[in-house]
Amino acid sequence: MNQTKINKYSRSVSIVGVSCTPFMNTLDNPETAGLTEGEMFGYAALKAMEDAGVEPKDVDYYFHGEASPLNGSNYITPNVQVANWFGMKGKGSMHHSEACCTGYLALEIAANAVASGKYDCVLTGAVEFGDAVPTPSESVEQPKHPYKRDKMTMDKFLKTTSWIYDKTYARPLMAPMELIYDDCAEDYVRTRGITPEQMDDTLNHMAINNRHNAVHNPLAITHEEFEDIAKEKGFDDVMDYMRSPYNPKSGDFLRMEGIERKCDGAAACIVIATEKIPELCKNLRHKPIEIIGIGSAACEASTPHFEINATKEAIRQVYELTGKSGDDLDIFFANDFIITSHLYAAELAGYLPYGEGWKYICDGRTAFDGDKPINTNGGRTSFGHAHAASGLADVYECCMQMRGECGEHQVKKLPKTAMLRGYGGSQNVAAIMLETVDDFEPSKEPAKESNLKLEKVVQTYYEGLEQGKLLGRKCKRCGAVEFPPVYACNTCGSDDTEWVELSGKAVMKSIVLPAPLSSKPEYKERMGKYAYGVIETEEGAEFNGVVIGISKKTRPELLDKLPLPVHAKIIDRDGGFKTVVYELDEQ
Repeated sequence: MNQTKINKYSRSVSIVGVSCTPFMNTLDNPETAGLTEGEMFGYAALKAMEDAGVEPKDVDYYFHGEASPLNGSNYITPNVQVANWFGMKGKGSMHHSEACCTGYLALEIAANAVASGKYDCVLTGAVEFGDAVPTPSESVEQPKHPYKRDKMTMDKFLKTTSWIYDKTYARPLMAPMELIYDDCAEDYVRTRGITPEQMDDTLNHMAINNRHNAVHNPLAITHEEFEDIAKEKGFDDVMDYMRSPYNPKSGDFLRMEGIERKCDGAAACIVIATEKIPELCKNLRHKPIEIIGIGSAACEASTPHFEINATKEAIRQVYELTGKSGDDLDIFFANDFIITSHLYAAELAGYLPYGEGWKYICDGRTAFDGDKPINTNGGRTSFGHAHAASGLADVYECCMQMRGECGEHQVKKLPKTAMLRGYGGSQNVAAIMLETVDDFEPSKEPAKESNLKLEKVVQTYYEGLEQGKLLGRKCKRCGAVEFPPVYACNTCGSDDTEWVELSGKAVMKSIVLPAPLSSKPEYKERMGKYAYGVIETEEGAEFNGVVIGISKKTRPELLDKLPLPVHAKIIDRDGGFKTVVYELDEQ
């Protein structure tokens, strides 16, 4: 296998702001059913900026991660669709997708962008609806409802996971797609000399430890200890429950509680040149977390022991760069959508001793209240797995632990040095090393009260149309109106906005007639003659819209009269929702 020598960054790069939504099954709760990608990503982005003490104008560029944007969001350019939500309209961006490793590599590309000197401050975020797909969900080609979703069935999920494997060889060979589940467990049993029964107990204890961590984490998807579940089912011993048909084997070693809980979520962080913190971060109230190195490797799934070998290489790179070893680590994270990952990765990193890690796990020492904490947020099996967002959720948790801000699940010893082993996508691996910037003096000024909340703006807008209302969001700071409505003001960057009903009065500032490429039968059937153009509402918002009543014959005369007074008209669209078009006032 090839090896890479990585070099030090050209300048120090630090994480100064982090955020994470709750990981959840949005469709299972009326309060969250109807949330969209823009709302989830936008909320995470704005909260990360708030944590960093920066505003959208201070952020030079943003990176957007999503593991399966076409299937999960019906986008192929998802980065472009979210900028308005967090006040960064017009700023440069890029999308990336590395399946379950997306959120870890999100930190690498952000660090590289800042370390190069091109940008001083960037946002990197990720969002995933792992449990819900746009309605209707039969195929990606169907036109979608603006905010409604259907459950991601397990059958559909398993079919789409095949997309991470090479279709020319790996899928036909079959084994590469299936070894992901039990390869590490089989290798550990064979090379460490433990019995299959001991491995079974170890896998169960990993699930128990993850759940213990999640129970104390308000952002986690699960909040019930396995001990309590066991008692409810009539078991006196939790291990009897974990070995029972309530936790069936799904493979040679793996049981169901050792597999990810797919869900929905978003996370983000602000990465900045350390030297620029005093200039850009207003009243930073915590120590920055420096990114001291990131090792990376990738092995396509027909490679024997692809996770193990790629993890070894990524860790080798970052240890060689930093001169550190497992003895320097105070906390460890591993993307354990297959739970064996966190045992194997921790041993490869030297965080747990070779061949002895299973004992640490079975003794509870890797829980948040043990001396070798791993996945203190609950890991993929109990915190949840919103595929692309999970890596940055781990970055959030890690930074909060290093800042001592994790409340009930804060580890005993404040971590100074951490490793996060990212993994996913058949199979990308990252080994991220973080270290607290000790010589920084945080501001003692109290935090400003935030009015931002994870709110269903899109659904409220469409419900307003059903009631004959045209709703926008007005900035409380500068008075600008955002239409269509989003969280943040793209004029001044403030996220303190409120609902306002628009008058419906506007002007049309340009006229473009539909042509074969830009015309659809539905449009003509519902609207007759029409044109596209720039609309400016009476409240000052500009957007591209439709004005009905304009034809090729009338356009020349109307062009001379621009801007044309128009008024809003609410109409039905195919798909069971309404939209707004405009009519000429003179008609």
